[in-house]
Amino acid sequence: MLDGLSPDRPHDIQAEQAVLGAAIQSPGALKTVLEGLSPADYFRPVHGALHALLGAMKAEGVPVDARTFTARAVSDGVLAADVAFNYVSILYNAVPTPGTVDWYMATVIDTAMRRGLIEEGMRSIQAGFSAGDGDGPELVEKAVTWFRELRDRNATTGAEAVDLHLFLAVEDHYDWLIPGLLERRDRLMLTASEGGGKTTLIRQLAICAAAGLHPFTRKPIDPLKVLILDLENSEAMTRRALNPLACKAAAAGRPIIPGMMSIRCNPSGLDITQQRDRAWVMREVEAFMPDVLIIGPVYRMHTGNPNDEELARKVSVVIDEARMTANCAVVMEAHSPHGNGMGPRSLRPLGSSLWMRWPEFGYGLRPVEDEESARHERAREFVPWRGARDVRDWPTHVKQGVEWPWDSYDPTLTGVVVPLRPNGTPAW
Repeated sequence: MLDGLSPDRPHDIQAEQAVLGAAIQSPGALKTVLEGLSPADYFRPVHGALHALLGAMKAEGVPVDARTFTARAVSDGVLAADVAFNYVSILYNAVPTPGTVDWYMATVIDTAMRRGLIEEGMRSIQAGFSAGDGDGPELVEKAVTWFRELRDRNATTGAEAVDLHLFLAVEDHYDWLIPGLLERRDRLMLTASEGGGKTTLIRQLAICAAAGLHPFTRKPIDPLKVLILDLENSEAMTRRALNPLACKAAAAGRPIIPGMMSIRCNPSGLDITQQRDRAWVMREVEAFMPDVLIIGPVYRMHTGNPNDEELARKVSVVIDEARMTANCAVVMEAHSPHGNGMGPRSLRPLGSSLWMRWPEFGYGLRPVEDEESARHERAREFVPWRGARDVRDWPTHVKQGVEWPWDSYDPTLTGVVVPLRPNGTPAW
């Protein structure tokens, strides 16, 4: 027996400890736990009492950390003084990173609902045996009510629906990171064939954003914190690619200030459907708290069948968790499928169809129809492969630039011109 409860009832003590430990470590996790769970969801009564204590401290505006929580647990009589420090330490160390709290919460909710199902089922059985003649319809209605309450116990409530006029009366403002292009919490996926220039374009965007430059107009913007998690290229390759771009930013009078850009290379890839690699991603995000997270390519983010929708969904959940934790935009790259010789090669992301639906914005690079321009000027169409969920000013065409790898251009206004060096030879 554990805390006087039957150990055969569904429960996961380690998940309960991890949830409480995450709430102690992180204000964001604390908010998530208090909104998503109630004291009744815990198997161990002491865990429910500690959850209630966290809620009381937050309501009173008391800072929550291991020290304050331990002192409050003792003063309120939730934990005995001789065990409080050790047990709070166990809670604190039960979770590898607060960013994974949703996964542990899901386990706590699952076991709580299964325990509730058992309890409500037993109550229904007992009521059925003890009921008198004619009570059947009423008991069925009561049972429906019981199970509906169980179903909705942890449902997200959110705000109530409002009248259309009140809804439209709210004035919205764009929370731009890069004006006209990228808003906070945007999800952008860029595709192209192998060697199609998508990685170079994303690196240009990253350097410009960190330096405080618009990636196409080169107009000044507020510098952004950029985190690159490169799952394909080695440190040496990434360094050789980023160094000249950083030098171009400095030459333009916008050097990248230390602390504005962080790079982590893991060319062997990850499997963020697994706990260890999920924690790796969340640790990097929580440590840096970027404005823009650049991660990928997609095929390096799990080791299973790339067409498996459930694996893709698990990956997207982690990326969304990182996005919400840092309140950042996410930029990812993906390969496009191989052509079949029947018309232009598709630009949709290779793998699960979920990647067609998940991002707000999906674009691909495709060589222009003019073979001469495509070959010599590396002119590319910037093609949307999904309907955008909002208006953005991404270019319709890009070409290899003179100062930077990619420049935008409008083929209806000007032709693509090959820039020349002083000696008359092409600049690329």
